[in-house]
Amino acid sequence: MDYSSIVFREFTHESLQRIECYRQEETERITSERSEETLCKNNINDHRLINKSSKDPANASKRKPNKELATGETLPLILQYKFPPKLIGKPIEEIDQYYRVEYGFMVISANNTIYRFSSTRACYLFSPFNCFRRIAIRILTHSLFLTLVMITILTNCVFMTLKNAPEVNEYIFTAIYTVEALIKCVARGFILEKHTFLRDPWNWLDLIVIVLAYITFFVHLGNVAVLRTFRVLRALKTVAIVPGLKTIVNALIQSCIALRDVSVLSSFILSIFALVGLQLYMGTLRQKCVPSYDSFVNNTNSYSEGFNMSFESYLTKIDNESSNLFPKDLLLNST
Repeated sequence: MDYSSIVFREFTHESLQRIECYRQEETERITSERSEETLCKNNINDHRLINKSSKDPANASKRKPNKELATGETLPLILQYKFPPKLIGKPIEEIDQYYRVEYGFMVISANNTIYRFSSTRACYLFSPFNCFRRIAIRILTHSLFLTLVMITILTNCVFMTLKNAPEVNEYIFTAIYTVEALIKCVARGFILEKHTFLRDPWNWLDLIVIVLAYITFFVHLGNVAVLRTFRVLRALKTVAIVPGLKTIVNALIQSCIALRDVSVLSSFILSIFALVGLQLYMGTLRQKCVPSYDSFVNNTNSYSEGFNMSFESYLTKIDNESSNLFPKDLLLNST
């Protein structure tokens, strides 16, 4: 892709006007294309020419997002030299033509990572020019923020392995996770617009962890131990933070979806073998071979003890050495 025409500009009120112009141009372009397709239905030759032009890579690239400029990717090396250092961590205008017709802006972090945000009001309160939202965006895109969250998750996992960990630790970790979620909501918005907090499926895990934590704190249920077991989901937050792990997990999920037919067939075959084994060995493995009364009494290892042993003592001895699930008559009749 040719990056020579890309210009980095800070996101201002004029940027919103440019977005409106881009949207109007896109609407006019779509309208003209539809009108041309309608007029060319009566002319086969013209219709073929339109098909050829629609397959042209130059035209197709305008309607597809640039993978090198995707969210979470590193800014291409060519653009890193052109990017002004004074715009690090600040909202800038969209440089990908695919996203420029959307109400959004970009932020480039200090390590040249690409972030995208909605230019609408976050939570109906914070505009893109609000100072609180600017601070939240600056914190969210800073590398130390991700490092602190990672250290918090690892420390929480260590405390969860302790047998008698203080309960106050859970309040501290829950407060940290709550602050993290609030920063993301202020910076991105909650759910309605694109690039908001809950539009990322990995953030659903954060919300579930926080909600379950507050339920165990304030709602008095009969058995909260089941809800507390969901604390192990906090370890999965590392997947959402580390970009490499997120890529691997997404690849595994896509692989499982592609192998759904193989999974169904494997489960069906295993179920057949399980039913066959159940019918052949049902109740058989509950029996156990034990020595008879005479052989037990005449055993040299227990001769001194078993010479004067009664039959009732023999049954008690067998019961102590066997499982309590086996009845006495079943043990005597087994071979």
